[in-house]
Amino acid sequence: MSFTRAHRRPVVAVLAIAAALALAGCSGGAGASTPATTETATTTTATPTSSPTPTPTGPDLADPASWIVSFTGVGPIEVGAPIEGTASFMTAFTVATQEACPWVTAYAADGLPSVWLPDPQSTGVVNQIVLQAWGGPASAAVAASPTTAEGVGVGSTLEELRAAYPALTEQQGKYAVFYAVTDDAGHWINFSVTDDLVDGIVVRDEAKIDSEYCG
Repeated sequence: MSFTRAHRRPVVAVLAIAAALALAGCSGGAGASTPATTETATTTTATPTSSPTPTPTGPDLADPASWIVSFTGVGPIEVGAPIEGTASFMTAFTVATQEACPWVTAYAADGLPSVWLPDPQSTGVVNQIVLQAWGGPASAAVAASPTTAEGVGVGSTLEELRAAYPALTEQQGKYAVFYAVTDDAGHWINFSVTDDLVDGIVVRDEAKIDSEYCG
């Protein structure tokens, strides 16, 4: 009996030590588990870059051939504007007003159609803008003219005029037929044609080309 008890004690002690070592290994040391590191994703929002606003530019006063003929004006000259103020725009022209018709403010330049602003009622306001070639059809053919957005100017052919404006109407003037197109807002561009060439353009608020401007 004493022999058996003497040998049981070492066995129990060994088992206790082994258990203690096992617990120590699970709770720390090289075998202990390390908590995972949590990474936080950072979202970067790109700041939109605004495009610069284009600076509006007006007609080139030194290059009247680049001016656009619209339903309300020609280049810098607008229907309804004061006639007196137009002189500052016409730096490429010389004043060509005639003594016989002082109610017509006229500007002329070599190689360009003349620009007339008739004001027979002395209103002081631009009520029509007239582009015309002096010297007949030959001068119209070589004129470096302002044009409409569709490319029609003094010197264009009747065929080009009709092709540019399918809604073009034929109007009967006092002495001759002319052609007109409207923006349906009460504004008109009128075209006089001689020998199949556009030799005059009149911008005004009616379908009309005066039979004469000075006489």
